[in-house]
Amino acid sequence: MKSVFLVSTILAAATLVQPAVAQEGAPAAETGVAAHDGGEGAIVVTARRREESLQSIPAAVSATAQEDLSRASATSIADVARLTPGLSYNSGNAGGLGAPTLRGVTNVTPTTFDNNVGVFLDGVYLSAKSNLDIDLFNLARVEVIKGPQSALYGNNAFAGAINYVLDRPADYLTGQVKASVGTDGLYEVAGKISVPITDTLRVMAVGSYSKFGGTIDAVDGPKLGGWDNKWSASGLVEWRPVDGLEASAFYYHYQDRLDGSANYIFTNNCGGTTSAMVNRGGSDRRYFCGTLTAPDQVNVDPASYSTHKTDLAIGRLSYDFGPVTLRYTGSWAKYQAFALQDQHLNTFGGTLPTASRRFTQPFVGPVREWSSELRLESFGNSFLDWAFGGYYYDRKASQLSIVGLGVDQQSKSLNNENIENSTMKSVFGLVDLKLTDRFDIEAQGRWTWEDKDSRLTNHITGAVLLPEADFSYGTYRVTANWRWADGKSLYAVVGSGTKSGGFNNTAVVSEQAFGPEKNTTFEIGTKNEFLGGRVTLNASAYYIDWKDLQLSVPSAIVGQTNPVTNAGSATVKGFEVGVAVRPSTNWDLNFAYSYNDPKWDEGTVDYSSARQCPTAADCGLVQAGTGIDISGFQIPRTSRHQYVAATTYTIPLATSEIYLRGDLSYRSEQPTSAIALQETDEQLLVNTRVGWVRDNYEISLFAKNLFDARYIVSAITEPEFFPSTTFTTGFVGNGRVIGLTAEMKF
Repeated sequence: MKSVFLVSTILAAATLVQPAVAQEGAPAAETGVAAHDGGEGAIVVTARRREESLQSIPAAVSATAQEDLSRASATSIADVARLTPGLSYNSGNAGGLGAPTLRGVTNVTPTTFDNNVGVFLDGVYLSAKSNLDIDLFNLARVEVIKGPQSALYGNNAFAGAINYVLDRPADYLTGQVKASVGTDGLYEVAGKISVPITDTLRVMAVGSYSKFGGTIDAVDGPKLGGWDNKWSASGLVEWRPVDGLEASAFYYHYQDRLDGSANYIFTNNCGGTTSAMVNRGGSDRRYFCGTLTAPDQVNVDPASYSTHKTDLAIGRLSYDFGPVTLRYTGSWAKYQAFALQDQHLNTFGGTLPTASRRFTQPFVGPVREWSSELRLESFGNSFLDWAFGGYYYDRKASQLSIVGLGVDQQSKSLNNENIENSTMKSVFGLVDLKLTDRFDIEAQGRWTWEDKDSRLTNHITGAVLLPEADFSYGTYRVTANWRWADGKSLYAVVGSGTKSGGFNNTAVVSEQAFGPEKNTTFEIGTKNEFLGGRVTLNASAYYIDWKDLQLSVPSAIVGQTNPVTNAGSATVKGFEVGVAVRPSTNWDLNFAYSYNDPKWDEGTVDYSSARQCPTAADCGLVQAGTGIDISGFQIPRTSRHQYVAATTYTIPLATSEIYLRGDLSYRSEQPTSAIALQETDEQLLVNTRVGWVRDNYEISLFAKNLFDARYIVSAITEPEFFPSTTFTTGFVGNGRVIGLTAEMKF
């Protein structure tokens, strides 16, 4: 009821401002919620690797432009998810477990190297989970393409792709400077400049710096949820020496030092008992059953912190021969992340001194990757468009997990290092057959060969394992699109997605490798414009057949970390609907709703819950052999209901204007594990901004999380080896932040 009340309040407040009479051909408003797409304001996106009008693409795509990102106070991939229906983002362990969830498809086992939703910068894959954020000030927009995109994007675009699209230098001198101050020690400054060096050469430079004290109360030390610093710098050079030839080079550097995660351990209340009350679950019980709600404060040792560093270079070269264009893209990246995180937190009353607390050090890089793509394409033809090419990708990734006492991590109980080398080669192609002016069929296909090897080291026992595995697989996407009337279309899609396999650090040879996940998705959709583009109504429905899920199971050797294997299947049914209305040239209203029903298939058994539930009866569940029957349970880290609403109203003045913006995002409860006895609470976040704009100057007052909602971002259930039980760690989100932004463009 509270969410319905708030939605009604915001939308009702917007309608209190009486708009002017609507005008035909009003320019488009670009937002992640929905988008107008009519007339001269048509939004151009590159979701299908070529420039197209957003409303004409036969796919579910959300696009959020730089201005909307700024006015929604978006600074991270989590904020992009908040603005995008059907997309959510979970992270934990100082960001080391960052994983987007799209249309009810997620990483069921969050510790694997690869995600189910690919994240890309201008089409170049970003693999490191702890380094998925890009400074949004660099961007023209963010595009979210829903449904499997493996045939077009390749790497792990299993359920869809998030593509950061870079801003481009102009052929005239232009720039922008922005600064913000806010509550809880928020300071931000950012700037960009675009300079034409010659008629054929132009450059752009972008930089940003921020500091934030956080809003989450800590028992010992300063507040959490902030950072000592975040800063980034980038440069982009574009060269067009002759007609048809284009070359560009981009380099990006980012680094930060963040507070320790605002973690909280929940007291176990179910799942049977242990022989002694020594587990970090805070009782002699094995598991926490129920809804995880944010505490008033957390007890995190102030020695906790994390750092992240990204270096990324992209080079492009293309030549337009007239009927065909040849394109080459090459990239290099290096990611590093370090975390030192208190794991005792509030257990034992939070009274342990630093030297006696357990600290974890997860997900330390470096991760290095290289990629090359060569593509020949021909678009804009009357009957047949086509493209084909080849792709090469090489990654060397290191993942380190240490658990020990104190900052120096003495008396280590875990010290595992996984070094994984991955080489991917693929060939791909597409054909778009335009059977009539209003009906076409496009087929995309890709065949991939993966070679993987790993060096798995247990530094406590000295054991070294050297597993190897090869995978090859095909993916496809076929789309039929019927534009049955002007501004109105129906489309149908069948496509497949694949997520890469990997390795486990276990001495059992048969447990050392696991294979790819696969899905087949069926989708129907419609896109519609009314009243000259002032109203759009888009909807889609889909069915996802998800096979070979990567799940944790108990090892054949008691006491070893649970290995991952392909042991499950699931089905997702869902639909989305988005409405964008422009009652006048001064007023936009957008609303989108996403429903997902992600369930384990009949006969699916969870073998990983022995520590929570020694027997199924201890948790009121059904035994299935040595595991628990989870048939029909909701998939972890997914929400059944999500909606996003936004409104902007502009008041013209004599020589300036005032705008009022509000946006709201809601996601329902999310189970945290396969047995679905534990869930994070629903989230309802509201942001507002009021701004004054005159010529190239803007001053705005903003509130992020206006109603100071308290919530758990995500949670993980971790093993306690002695005794053999678990503890649940929740990651608390930031509260309200109020600030002032000044901006100048030239």
